[in-house]
Amino acid sequence: MLRRLLQPVWVLLAIIFLIEAWLWDHLEPIVARVVAAIPLARFKQWLTERVRSEAGWRVLNKVVLQTVCVRHEPRDFRPDLSPDLRNAALDRHTLGWCDRINRSGAAYLTPALLDGRWMVRVSIGALATEREHVERLWATMQEAVS
Repeated sequence: MLRRLLQPVWVLLAIIFLIEAWLWDHLEPIVARVVAAIPLARFKQWLTERVRSEAGWRVLNKVVLQTVCVRHEPRDFRPDLSPDLRNAALDRHTLGWCDRINRSGAAYLTPALLDGRWMVRVSIGALATEREHVERLWATMQEAVS
């Protein structure tokens, strides 16, 4: 009895999935063109290039999605400390500049652990993001570490 009642539901679900698959096959090129028109990938690439070219800054991930993972590690930062204490001091430095930016309201960055060390996640994904926003963020990050 229950099987007989559920049969139309299963048929309906099958039809919905077939329609969805057909739509995706036909709309995928259009979606790809729309996504390509959104310049977020260029903004991430711009920020990644700036971070990599600036002494003391490191990009810690392959930038595939919307997040750039960075760390600021000045060369002359506390050379008097042992490596373990220096890493702990760099972690405090990282958390400090990230917190200063977050408290300022200029942006919201996410601190996170990577291989036991703190780094900062910069996510560029809002559709309203423009190049000037990313440029301002980079300037803010540079000011926060000085």
